[in-house]
Amino acid sequence: MIKSKSKRFSIIISAYNVEKYIETAIDSITKQTFKDYELIVVNDGSTDRTLKILKTYKNIRIINNRKNIGLGASRNKAIKKAIGEYILYLDADDTLYSNDTLDRINKTIGDKNLDICYFGVQYVGGSNKCYIPNKMNSTKEARIACDMHFAVSSKCWRRKFIEEKKLEFIKDMYYEDMVYSIKATILADKVGYGAFPIYNYYRNREGSIMSTPSIRRCSDMYKMLENVMKLYEITPQAYKPYLMSFIRNETNNLVERIDTVLNSIENGVELGVMPKRNYKLNFGKLKEIKDVKYGN
Repeated sequence: MIKSKSKRFSIIISAYNVEKYIETAIDSITKQTFKDYELIVVNDGSTDRTLKILKTYKNIRIINNRKNIGLGASRNKAIKKAIGEYILYLDADDTLYSNDTLDRINKTIGDKNLDICYFGVQYVGGSNKCYIPNKMNSTKEARIACDMHFAVSSKCWRRKFIEEKKLEFIKDMYYEDMVYSIKATILADKVGYGAFPIYNYYRNREGSIMSTPSIRRCSDMYKMLENVMKLYEITPQAYKPYLMSFIRNETNNLVERIDTVLNSIENGVELGVMPKRNYKLNFGKLKEIKDVKYGN
């Protein structure tokens, strides 16, 4: 299939029963001062008014899944239709940070031909903390050892890099962002960063998949870690210690994270905020544990 003339950005949203939030998310895109983009929204088998709302907008490419196939599979589907030079992912209940966000991203990337460009995120709710990348936490080593923010929405991705490396989200699994981000960083030749937030992350919104506790969420933590371990074979020797550091730290952290989910299930409440990863380098018993923090 011959794709249409390229855009600078393809913005991809997967939407499932988000009638309360989808308009706000879309409006944060259509109000951008930078206009060289396309917006692809995947209606992932919604049973509420989500699809009806989407159809009221012009200049939106809608992919309508007859049944719910999940976030990862929906993103994979949209990537194959995208024509943008760079890909941005946005969850349907989040928003771009400000009206000049795309313009700032465009100027940051310029003609550097970056495979991945790391950006910040503004949390809304709770501590309202803003996570901002810097030179130290945006190297490949740092992002493999402990990504400042694993969510794919905090990054901009070169589409041809995604296609050439055959990067896909794991289907039907929580924490697919983590495996995708780590694998992409391992395979990337050129990475960069912009020291500003590009989207607002609304913490634990009602009905959000990230606020719903389940036994499957616990099992998917192990599944995620298993998939990260499989990346060892494709990791260049120079970066293997940093991947192993993440695996060690994440393994040690599993008990606390799973306990958080189980307590939410037992008490019949929405999932609280998970402990933030802020891992120091851990090169194992044979080497000194370096007192350097890569996360935030």
